[in-house]
Amino acid sequence: MPVAAPHAPVCHDQYRRRARRPAAAVVALSAAMAVLAACGSAEKVTSLRVEKPDLTVAVVPAISAAGLYIAQQRGYFTAAGLHVKIVPIASGVNAIPDLLSGSVDVDEGQWAADLAAEAKGVVKLHALAAASAGGPGVQEIVVPAKSPVTTVQQLRGKTIAVNALGGLAVLVTDIMLASHGVPPSSVHYVVMGFPDMGAALAAHRVDAAFIAEPSLSAAEDSVGAQPLFDVDTGPTQNIPISGYVTTAAWAEKYPRTAAAFVAALERGQRVAGTNRAAVEQALIPALHISKTTAAVMALGTFPLTVNPVAVQRVADLMQENSLLSPTVTPAALVKELIGS
Repeated sequence: MPVAAPHAPVCHDQYRRRARRPAAAVVALSAAMAVLAACGSAEKVTSLRVEKPDLTVAVVPAISAAGLYIAQQRGYFTAAGLHVKIVPIASGVNAIPDLLSGSVDVDEGQWAADLAAEAKGVVKLHALAAASAGGPGVQEIVVPAKSPVTTVQQLRGKTIAVNALGGLAVLVTDIMLASHGVPPSSVHYVVMGFPDMGAALAAHRVDAAFIAEPSLSAAEDSVGAQPLFDVDTGPTQNIPISGYVTTAAWAEKYPRTAAAFVAALERGQRVAGTNRAAVEQALIPALHISKTTAAVMALGTFPLTVNPVAVQRVADLMQENSLLSPTVTPAALVKELIGS
């Protein structure tokens, strides 16, 4: 499919797009990438004459989307010829039917959930960009104030809140439980959004919760939630958390739109990774958190590109912990999601 000459280039020095099948998509996307590669500065993003200027992006209201909110608030998407509408979701899993229907263009969700959906054949996804990776204090298992549960072993038989089943929350919690001699099958998972977990803990509707920032700091500040275990340890230390995906069909149909979106997003990612004050300023209005919560929340890291080795680490851990079929080849699954 021929690609129209762009009106003006999107300038970005680090954008790397891994095109998926079929061959026509490779040609179209390569042309868009050639325009980006010719630019010398990520700070001069202009219109790439995108095929689809109006985009809906589904995101989990967490620290992982900081780069997106910064790009939105600073006008990076507008400069790239895009109008981006951000809609909150409890988990990236929830947005997959919307990706298939076309009501959502891009989904920011956990890599584990994306890999699980891809492995089950629910959808053919295409990774556009990285969102976040772990760090100390970014995601923790917490319990209510004055909870009798003071050790991981005491979680046996308890109810734990997670934002999705089969995703990163269950994966790292299962790993943590097993490492302390607690069979993952001995706990009961309840699904709810991160912002709702503090109230559920306070009302003792759950015994513990896997919470990500900034909802984690908000729960500690508002209801006295107590950290039981930081998941950024051992095999899950600095684990890739989430990324931005779309369907393979969407990536094929809108290659210049994809290129413009990622170039603008990575400008936001660059700011998020180097300017804490900018992250706080973006998330206070976007996620309706207090200045106190913003000042103490842990940030993690904000990668500029999708790292296949890092994503395969997630796939390997999923298979080792029975969240992927033993017949699945993790390397092949990651290649299918990210491309070669």
